[in-house]
Formats: sequence, structure tokens, C-alpha cells
Amino acid sequence: MCGLAGIIFSKLKDKSLLKNSIVEMSSLIQHRGPDQNGFLEFQNLFLSHLRYAVMDPRNLGRQPMSVDDRYSIIFNGEVYNYKEIRKKLINKGYKFYSNSDTEVALNSFKEWGIGSFDLFNGDWIICILDKVKKNIIIAKDGLGTKPIYVLKDKDIISFCSEIKGFRALGSIDFNYDTIGMSQLSVYNINSTKFKNISQIKPGWYLDISLNNLAISEKQWFYPLKNLFSIHPDYETNKLELKQKLHDAVKLRLDADLKIGTSLSGGIDSSIIFTILNELEFSKDINKKIDLNPTIVNYENNLSFDEAKKLSELHDREYNIVNPELEFNSEKLENIFSQLEITEEYSKQIDLYKAQKKLGIDVSIDGLGPDEFLGNPSFFPQLSFSFFNNIVDLNKMNKKFNFTENINFMNKYFGSLGNSFKNASINFENFINFENFMSGYVNASNLGYHDEEIDVLIKSMEKDISSYNVDFQYTFFKTHCGFMQFFLHKWDKAAMASSVEIRSPFLDKNVYLYLLSLPLEKKIKGGNLKSILKDSFEDVLPDYIINQNFKQGLPISKNFNHEIKIELIKNTINETKFNNYNWDTKKIRNDFNSNINTESIWLIVKNYLMQKGFETRYKNIDKKINFNEVPILSSIN
Repeated sequence: MCGLAGIIFSKLKDKSLLKNSIVEMSSLIQHRGPDQNGFLEFQNLFLSHLRYAVMDPRNLGRQPMSVDDRYSIIFNGEVYNYKEIRKKLINKGYKFYSNSDTEVALNSFKEWGIGSFDLFNGDWIICILDKVKKNIIIAKDGLGTKPIYVLKDKDIISFCSEIKGFRALGSIDFNYDTIGMSQLSVYNINSTKFKNISQIKPGWYLDISLNNLAISEKQWFYPLKNLFSIHPDYETNKLELKQKLHDAVKLRLDADLKIGTSLSGGIDSSIIFTILNELEFSKDINKKIDLNPTIVNYENNLSFDEAKKLSELHDREYNIVNPELEFNSEKLENIFSQLEITEEYSKQIDLYKAQKKLGIDVSIDGLGPDEFLGNPSFFPQLSFSFFNNIVDLNKMNKKFNFTENINFMNKYFGSLGNSFKNASINFENFINFENFMSGYVNASNLGYHDEEIDVLIKSMEKDISSYNVDFQYTFFKTHCGFMQFFLHKWDKAAMASSVEIRSPFLDKNVYLYLLSLPLEKKIKGGNLKSILKDSFEDVLPDYIINQNFKQGLPISKNFNHEIKIELIKNTINETKFNNYNWDTKKIRNDFNSNINTESIWLIVKNYLMQKGFETRYKNIDKKINFNEVPILSSIN
């Protein structure tokens, strides 16, 4: 992966000052692209790119990349099917100078415009400057896998791969209407906890005019128009899914750096690990693969032994990571400012730090299928579909006075036999706009968020109200903020150590297939993720197939109450704690009275994140030098 940064400014701004700012922005996210960098200045626009050279590490892959005097591109992510698209472009007369997917993306845009995005199967943020139209396009893939943030102010528009980069433009101020809200709620309105900083929606793009800084926001990807037609035969479904996953894993084995994998011992990572071991012997597979998996060990890890046994089954020497679980103020500052959220999400950071020490540059992991196949926490909402089938039968029996049927329903289903009201999804119930810091921060939380939620709900009702309720809920969880929130955490955790994550479950052909499957094929016979387990039952051992738990890498909560209390006490008594728009006096009084400790802890964590931003800004690498990147044709 890479780091992108850009500044578009009005004539009122100091150009020389902003030129220094773009360098500082890039320095703050240098972990995203430690290999190469590049710079472009065009009229009132600065672009910078930090490259992690996963494909074609030669200087020909540097960005901003141009192949002519009109278009320039900066790109973060991967287009895994770029070789297929490249062949189409060569047949149309295009000449290529590098072996990178970025050059394919650029020429695709030249040939097909916005329509080129539909061809891309990958995880990406794409930014293209058109010097003739004097506009810039910033687009996000259909699932929103990679982060990109946009800062809008009166005389400036800036964008960056991580929020911390905006510190180069001044202080990163909290939005006190969102700071105390659930982080998932913030993501569901494509916002952030920071003033004037937002996100691009999955499958959308911004068209920004350099002339007047006007922004047009448009949708390019419509997942409901790309659903798969599902065969009624379950055996066919199993074969189709298995083939799609094999293809997705194989696509992700194209890299010029060392590829590795992690293994939790759960069904998802076990499937990816097993496929990798099968593909290793293919003649056309990249041989820079290390299939000795990285396993995270921690207290109450339910699948640690399964991960070790599966490794041994494939004659692999596993690498065990023991997370650094001792928390202090400095470590929390680093975690929160890296992830840009206030969660103790440290195991993921430690996982990829360990992989980097092992020489792993790209990790193929099992992220993604839970939200499409039914996370246990989703079960109450997914059960609506089964319940409504019974309700419809009850209505029919009552309407036609089928007395015998009514008696059978009462006999077999008890009180459910007398249910006549269908369950429906109310999306407003799933977005919590309560401000958990109310009473401590000066937040209005009136009007603005009500309007945002109204727009979201009306859009959802218009698009998917005719679908089954289980599909509605699954679509909401995968395309309306939750997946972005989840995947961005993993992205930033991995990029902290300059490791690129590739997840076959997020392949466009895989996740849309999983989304299209009816619920009864996802939870079959009382088995969670039944379609996955059944598809790979011939290659996975029973101790993986028969698991009856779901764990993953939970948030670290190891530090005891006394440590937390001491952290709060020390933090709220710091002088700089007074510099924010919260009632410091009330916070201290309530803390001393043992009132609302958890709410105060949330405030403290946000403060520690800001301290982390400041520490990173003070420690900027002043040695970074940017140079303009020549047009590719002139290099040869």
C-alpha cells in the first residue's frame, strides 16, 4: 500500500507555506510508503505520493505517474486483475513502460473514464488529475477497503490517506458533535470525530474543480446491480464459492516482495492458509512465499492449539507472537494516533510488527467474511427472515380459515403460531447518536445528524426495501460504514509496520457472491458459515470444521481497574488537558467522586490520541525530499 496527500488552494493562500505543508503531510504518513516518493505541482494543486513498491520496484513505478502531458495519477492499493486489463489496452494500441498496476489504472481511465473503475478487481484509492479540464477525481473502491480523508475549509481542500497528515495544516480540532458518539455511528454517516474532516463513501468519487474548489460527489458502483444469480443447488454453490476463493487467493500472489500469512485457527484464516498450501506447487505462482504462519497467542485464545495443529499438518514452522500487553500513557498515545480511533486494538499492530521482523512485506489474511455470512452478533436481526416466514403462513391460514393448519402451527411453534405482525428493519435503531460525553463537552447533536440519518434511511428504503430483511441488514452492515470502520483499523495496524494486507474474501467476485447467497445457505443445519465449512470439508480437519465458537483478535482489555484509574488521574491533571472544549472542572470533580468513570475514560483516550498526533508532528523527519516525477515515456 501507499500514502497519498494533496492540497488544492485558492489564490488567497500562501503557496510557499502550503508547499512546505504537503511535505510535512507526507512525512507524517511515511510508514505507508517507505520505498519511493514523488511530488507534483500544477497551478493551485500540490500532490505527493509515498510508495510501498510491492509491484515493479523500479523507478518506473514512482508516482505521481504520467504517460502524457494531460493526466497524472496517484494510487493506493492494488488492482489484482491488472494483467487482464493490460492485455485489452495493448490490443487497443496502448504502450506500457512499467509492470505496475498503476500504469494500467491510468491508461484505463484514459480509455474508459469513470467506467474504468468497474473493471478493477482490487482494494484501491485512485486520484487522477486532468490538466485540460483542470479537475481532480478521487475515487474509492466499491467496498471502501482503503482509507482516504478529505478536509474542507474556506480556501482549501486537502486529502490524505490518514487523518494525522492534516496536522501539517494546523491543529486537528475535534468535532464536539461527534467526538462522544459511537465510532460506528460516525462511520455510518461517512464522517469523523474531527472538524471539517470526512470520508468518501464506498463506491463513490469526488470531482473537484481546480478553478473554484467546487466539489461534486457521485456514485460509480451500485452493488445491487452486480449481485450474482444463485443456483438453487447447494452442491453447485459450494463448488462455485470454492473456485472463486481459489481464484481470489491466486490473484493476490502477484508481488515482487515477500508474501506471508497469519493464522488464527478459525475457519476463515484456516481456509486461506489451506488454499495457499495447495497453490504453492503451481508452476505459475510467485515463489517469494513464506507459508510458515504467524500466530498470535494471548490469554483465553480458543483457537491457538488448532492453529498450531493445522500448521503441523502442512509441515509448517509457525511463528508465535506474544502481544505487548502492558499499557501506559505513551503506548496508548501511539496506538490511538496510529489507528485514529480510541480502541485498544494492539494485537493487530503487534502481529504485523512481528511479520515485518520476519521479512514479510505482504500478508494474505482471512479478513472479511463475517459480515457477509452472519456474525453471531447479527443473529437477532437475521432471524427476522425466518420469523416472517412463519408470520406469512399464519396470515394465510387465518385468511382462508385453515383450522387444521392453525392447530398444527400452534402445536409445533407455540406462541409463534399466533404471530401476525411482520418484523422489519428500522435502520435508525442501528445508528446510535447518543453522545456519551454529554455533560462534559459542548455538543449540540441537534439537526445536523438528524438530517444525515434521514438521508441514509431514505436512500436505504428506496434501494432495498423490497429485499428480504436478512439481506437488508447484511447490506447495511457491509456497505454503510461498518466494513470501512473494520477494514481501516486493520489497514492502519498493518501499515504501521509497512505491511500490506490482502484479503481474498474481499475479492469483488467473492464478497458479492456471499452477499447474494440466501440466508438458509449461510446458516444451515445450525452451523455458522455453513457454506464455507461445507465447501472445504474435504481439505480441512474436523477440529476446524466442528468449531462452535467465534473469536478473532479481540480488543485488548488486560490492564486492570487500578491501572486505568491511575492513567485517568494523571491525564486529567495535565495542564494541556485544559485546552479542549470539555468541562475540565466537572470531569475532575466527577472522577474524584467516582462518577461516570467510563465516560471520563473515553475523554481521556481522545486526549491521548491528540497527544499522539502532536508527538508525531514534533518528530517529523525533516530529511524527506520530494522531486517531480518525469513522464514515463521520457524516462525510456
